[in-house]
Amino acid sequence: MDSAPDAPTQTDLQQQQQQKGPQPSGFPEVDMYRRRVARSAHDAEAWSGLLRAAKASGSEQLLYDTYVDALKQYPGSGHLLAEFVELELNRGNKHGAETIFNDNLFSVPSIELWRCYLNYVLQANADGQGGALQSTGRATLMDCYKLVLDNIGSDREAGQIWVNYIAFINSAQTHAPYEEQQKADLLREAYQRAVAIPMLRVEEIWKGYDAFENRMDRPAAKKVLSKISPSYMTARTALRDLNRIWDAIRATRSPHGLPAPPEWTSREIEHLDAWKRYLAWEVSNPLRLSDPAAVRQRVVYAYEQACTDLRFYPEVWIEFADYFSSSGQPSEALARLRTASSVLPASLAVQFAYAETAEMLKQLDVCKDVYEQVVRTLKLAADRVTDRYARKLASLEKKLAGLSAAPGEGDGQAAGAGAAAGSTPAGPAPAAPTPAEAPDSESEEDSSGLGESDADTSMASDSDADGGGGGSGSGAGRNDPQKRAEQRAARARKAIAGRIEHVEARRDDELKGKREAYTLAWIMYLRFTQRAEGIDAVRQLLRRPRSEPAGSLTHHLFVAAALMEYHVAKRADVAGKLFEHYAKAFPDSGAYIMEYMGYLISSGDDTNVRALFERVHGTAVADTSDIWDRFADFEYSYGDLSAISKLDKRIIEKFKHESVLTRMASRYSYLDADYVGVAEFGIPHRPEMQPDALAGAGGYRSHPASARDERRRAANAGAGDRRRAGSTAAGGLPNIAVASITGRYLNKSQLLATVTPNRFTRPAVGQMKEYKPVVDHAHRPGAPRRAPGDAGPHPAAALPPPPPPPPAAAAAGHAPMPAPQQLLDHGDVLSYVAASVAAPNTSAFDSVALNSDALLGTIMQLSTLGPAAQSNYRPLSYMPWLSRADHGPQQAHGGGFHRSDHGGRSSGGRSRSRGRYSGDADSHGHPGRHGGRGPAHRQPPYARSPAHAGGGRSPRHAGGGLR
Repeated sequence: MDSAPDAPTQTDLQQQQQQKGPQPSGFPEVDMYRRRVARSAHDAEAWSGLLRAAKASGSEQLLYDTYVDALKQYPGSGHLLAEFVELELNRGNKHGAETIFNDNLFSVPSIELWRCYLNYVLQANADGQGGALQSTGRATLMDCYKLVLDNIGSDREAGQIWVNYIAFINSAQTHAPYEEQQKADLLREAYQRAVAIPMLRVEEIWKGYDAFENRMDRPAAKKVLSKISPSYMTARTALRDLNRIWDAIRATRSPHGLPAPPEWTSREIEHLDAWKRYLAWEVSNPLRLSDPAAVRQRVVYAYEQACTDLRFYPEVWIEFADYFSSSGQPSEALARLRTASSVLPASLAVQFAYAETAEMLKQLDVCKDVYEQVVRTLKLAADRVTDRYARKLASLEKKLAGLSAAPGEGDGQAAGAGAAAGSTPAGPAPAAPTPAEAPDSESEEDSSGLGESDADTSMASDSDADGGGGGSGSGAGRNDPQKRAEQRAARARKAIAGRIEHVEARRDDELKGKREAYTLAWIMYLRFTQRAEGIDAVRQLLRRPRSEPAGSLTHHLFVAAALMEYHVAKRADVAGKLFEHYAKAFPDSGAYIMEYMGYLISSGDDTNVRALFERVHGTAVADTSDIWDRFADFEYSYGDLSAISKLDKRIIEKFKHESVLTRMASRYSYLDADYVGVAEFGIPHRPEMQPDALAGAGGYRSHPASARDERRRAANAGAGDRRRAGSTAAGGLPNIAVASITGRYLNKSQLLATVTPNRFTRPAVGQMKEYKPVVDHAHRPGAPRRAPGDAGPHPAAALPPPPPPPPAAAAAGHAPMPAPQQLLDHGDVLSYVAASVAAPNTSAFDSVALNSDALLGTIMQLSTLGPAAQSNYRPLSYMPWLSRADHGPQQAHGGGFHRSDHGGRSSGGRSRSRGRYSGDADSHGHPGRHGGRGPAHRQPPYARSPAHAGGGRSPRHAGGGLR
């Protein structure tokens, strides 16, 4: 008789409930957030949205259940606990509120929760009529205040609690002198504790303390305050630093305020750095406390706050435990790591640190339990990933098999199958996403697919657009239903096959990290077993991972086991057999072959080293240069010259970048001493001798750079850094030596670099049009003005007859120019400048004064006039009318350009010009510089004439001054 099946356990019911998913609540927004939370339990944004939606629903029971679920995920969240207490009190459940206080007050460093507790005690001890404290409740409230201040009194935001505590002491009524003295002692103690804490409102508390001491005993107040004043000043100074640190912490905190596993975004890194600065600040004892217990209390409170806010950051827990270990409290360190191991069960760093701390305390059973839990947890995680992708692949293969068995059973079926597979265009499968992007449910995987009708429509349209896909393009092919059905089925099969490849790539990418973690857990377990029980226990333990299916573990575990036999048991034969045995399990792993070869070299087995190389050199494992370089180093060090010569020839034939010089440089090097290759052959500076050039070109001999290539590249980078040292110190000019002014040490390789379209855009010279300016003389005195908006040309107007040129100008053959006119706008400026270009080497604007800021932009347009006009362009040194507002007062004297130098000598003195002495006119007839007695006049630097660059003397002026 068959026995009745066993009843399902509570665990089985919970697993079935999780598989079914969350039950609908009747509120769409709540159900949406619940689905998000079910997919990812660490989605803090979804939890925050779920709480908001539950509050907005108006259902008290739904809100209660939501808080319960949220606190299971975030049990250390102070503001969630405080809100949950308020909810319990609103429901009238005081017992539930007190249970929350008892379970969390001393384990959660939250000032919000302690404030909630203080308010609860205050309300519980006040009468219901006037709210006044009962006489029997003052002692209870005093104890409550002391408890709160002993736990969170050092918090930066505890200032209000201290103010309330002082006010509570002041409100006590006294009936005897000794009661008055007790009250004064309590106030003095509270004040002196509060003013030494860097917290908000500390200045207000100090003012109250000053008033209190002066009220109690004015003559003795100064002496008492002088003793406490240094502590207060230190606290006030520390508060400024503390405010800056907390501003950085709050600025980078997530808006929902719930901890989340790090994704290492820039905001998360800045938030972590801000917390690290705060912890380092507390450890440095900025308050200069002499009591080690007081310092330790502040540091522990700071670390507890950090572990609450950075709950899923392993390094914070580990550093917290390390602080206790360095303080001589290993038991406290073990307790903190035990808590961290429950918070982060999948963190290898936390679990290994917990096991090592327990091993230091000789708690070997705890260590063994930790390692067993780690390997079990990681194994289950890898199995879940494998099962999830196996279901997806099985579903896709089933669809593909159905299409292959009945390719023409219907248009809708083929199209629907292709849509469910996630129809993709022809070509390679899309890139595999990161593990964080992998969906957690099969429904999410297929949620992006099209519907059957949409897929049918799209495939039909694609089929019609392709002309039937048969290459004939005939109307009969497009109208044949059977052929169209076959084409749709072929497209669906191709889409499903591409989808299968995509899912397999994602599976392999996600399993890679799982396998590495699982392998590391076994290696750490083997190390602990060897330390605790010996090599025989290691051999017994190794049987368990050896029985795992192929691909569950990486080669690192078996390398570690073989080397442990060699170094611990001193059995080279056993280690060699293990290496050879596992070489069959990892025939395509170049890293394993490198470790195997390294072991053979270190053990002195030269014969097997050469045998191993000859066995693998023709396989795909030897396509990289690492194995060849490792074997070449072995032959260079311990082989004969004939074998070395043969090996060099084989390397030159296999790798295109290798040559006699590169082989000679490798042969004449040792470890990181590569003087010949770097200094004499210049290999780092020659791309043809480096493998990166071939790798970028995608040649058939391209391969990753070896360790020697990396060393040469590093040497080249170091030399470049030395050449560029100090380039930014000289005014920020790149690639110019500090001691160079003329640019003699410019980086020629950069100056002569080829111009690529990606870096420098080539101008389209053929599309440029020659600029032909229009000379407009209409805006001269007496001529009609151009009407606003009139774009037509002005009527031609002749300039007045020019005056005869000066004798010096006539002798030099200068062409005459029209008399200068008062310029009115930019158009006139361009016209006169164009006229000066047409008649070069003249001085048409000698007496015209303009603001050069409005003129220089117009003059720059002359650069587009072409070579012929540019050859006649006169430099600015021949435009003495040019003036700037910052040149100071200017005077027209003798037709020249004069500037009043306010720093010069007064009348009666002598003035010299910089560079040369100037007279009324130079040798070319141009206006010179006026000198002599009176204020000194200095020309701008650009008005210097080449003829007087030597700085000689010129004839004396009528004023008798020295030129």
